[in-house]
Amino acid sequence: MSFVTDIQLMMHGFGDCRKPLPETAAVIESVVHQQMTLFLHQATEIAEQRGSRLVGPEDILFIMRKDPLKLQRLVHYMGVRDVYQRARASTSGSGTNDIQELGPEPGTEVSRKKLCISFLQSIDQTGQYEPLYTSSFYDPIRAERATRLDGMTQGMSCQKYKEYCEARKASFCPRLRVNKFREWLLRDESGDVKLTQLVLEMLNRLAYETVAQIVDLALLVRRDATGHTSDLSRFRTPTALNPDYPCVFIHQSGSMQEMGSNEDHNIGMDPITPAQVREAVRRYWANNSPLAPFSKSCSPINTRLLAA
Repeated sequence: MSFVTDIQLMMHGFGDCRKPLPETAAVIESVVHQQMTLFLHQATEIAEQRGSRLVGPEDILFIMRKDPLKLQRLVHYMGVRDVYQRARASTSGSGTNDIQELGPEPGTEVSRKKLCISFLQSIDQTGQYEPLYTSSFYDPIRAERATRLDGMTQGMSCQKYKEYCEARKASFCPRLRVNKFREWLLRDESGDVKLTQLVLEMLNRLAYETVAQIVDLALLVRRDATGHTSDLSRFRTPTALNPDYPCVFIHQSGSMQEMGSNEDHNIGMDPITPAQVREAVRRYWANNSPLAPFSKSCSPINTRLLAA
C-alpha cells in the first residue's frame, strides 16, 4: 500500500515541478508515515492519561497546543469540512451519517469546528487562543506559499493549470474515504487501535500539512544551494556535513518560519530530489541551540513533529 502517486500530486500543488520524481515522493512518504505514527503514539498516551482507550480530537489538539498557527490551520479545515458536509447533505441527502458519527450520542450532530474550539476554550487560561476562533492570526507561511504559487502559475498554459488544479485537490483521503489511509497509518501497529472518522480526518490533514512543510523546506535547501541570497544565509557556519547532499557548506536551519520572501517564484520548475528532502529534514531536526557544537546530544526524529 502506497501513497507515492498522491504525494507526487501534492508536491506539484505545493510548488514542485509538473512531474515530481517518484523516488522523492517515496522518501517523503516514509518521513510522513514515521511522523504520523509518532503523532498517533503521543495521542494514544495522552488518551490513556485521561482514562480513555479511544484517541479523541482533544488529544490531537493538546499535542498541537504550543503552535497557534498550525492549530488555526487545522481548526479552519474542520470548519471547511463542516460546510462541505452540510452542503452535500442538503443537496443529495448523503453525508449525514458522517456528521452524526461525530456526535457524543448516536444520531446527534455536532460541528467539527465547534468541537475543536470548545476544547481549546477549556484549556485556554490566558486567552492566547482567542484570535484563533475567528482565524485572525496572521500566517506568514501560508502567505509565502500563496506568493510562491501565484508566481509559479502565472505562466502556465490552460492545460497545465488544469493539471495543477487537480493536483491541489490531492490528499491522503480523497473524498474523505479513510479506509486506505487507516490501513496505511496502522500498518506497523500490532495492537487493536481504533480511530474515529473525525480523528482520521484530522490526521489526514496533518499528513497533508507535513508534505507541504517538507516541500517548503526542500525548496529552501535548493535556493540556498544555488547561491541565491535567502534567509538561510543568516545562520552560522556549518557544524555537520551531509554526504548525501552535494554542497560544500551546510547551514543549520530553523523552522519553516525562516522562509525567503518573494524571489525566484519559478524555483519549483526543476524536480525536488531525494537528497534535497533528506537535507531539509536533517536541518529541521538539527540541534540549533547556541551551544550545539559542544553538545553531546542531538535532536532525534522522535522528538520533533513537523505537524505540531
